Amino acid sequence: MSTAPRILLVDDNELDCDMLSRRLTRRGFVVGTCGDGHAALAAVRQDPPDLLLLDTGLPGLDGLSVARALKEEPDTAHIPIVVVSAHALVGDREQALAAGCDAFATKPVDLARLLEQIDTLLAARPERTMRLAPLTLERLSDVRAFLAIALEELRGTPATEALQLAADEVCTNLIHHGAPDVVRIALRCQHGEATLTIEDRGRPFAPEQAPAPNLTSDWRRRPVGGLGWFLARRMVDGVHYVSLPATDGVRNRLTLTKRYGPVTSFEFPPR
Repeated sequence: MSTAPRILLVDDNELDCDMLSRRLTRRGFVVGTCGDGHAALAAVRQDPPDLLLLDTGLPGLDGLSVARALKEEPDTAHIPIVVVSAHALVGDREQALAAGCDAFATKPVDLARLLEQIDTLLAARPERTMRLAPLTLERLSDVRAFLAIALEELRGTPATEALQLAADEVCTNLIHHGAPDVVRIALRCQHGEATLTIEDRGRPFAPEQAPAPNLTSDWRRRPVGGLGWFLARRMVDGVHYVSLPATDGVRNRLTLTKRYGPVTSFEFPPR
């Protein structure tokens, strides 16, 4: 899994799109492109980027409509959006900001200024996310790499080790009990608390009602929600599980919270 920030560039002008994509790639970004508004919505919903560069005059669905739709959806509202427009009329910037965009740039692009805007928005993003489809044992290394990067600012605190181990247990448990087609993992760090959310489309279950697993038994005989739930609760400060309607697209949401503080050790199982 690449550690570089992922940018989706949406522009129907192939020459402009190719030129800016190449310039951003040379500066270390992973850049994806598409040429119309409907394709942009589908791409972001399927695999959310770290940042969106959005032209306003798109075929099918204009850029500001794309921005409004993404900012209204909980799973995509956090993604920073920079409008890159050929128009610089009075009120264009205000319209973009009113649509939920985070910054405004004009064509021809001032690359130095655009890079400043990108760096500022990426540094301030409140949540980092990844999606796995499907979740497999082979892809647990992607989860570990994602958390290693996302938790970099908390290195040396118990939140780092606790959330890494808890995520590993929960994801392994999901795989053992019928790997869901889609898993979304999100990390938010603010106000002295790290919040890790793991969502999947597997069948709903009630992990808090499952008996503590027999650690000497085969994992295939453990109850759904078994080891991952109990070990996660041991390592973090807060655990919350909710089963959502199937129409939401997500069946299970597990939220783990860990406060920052001095480094401690973990002991499991409890004495």
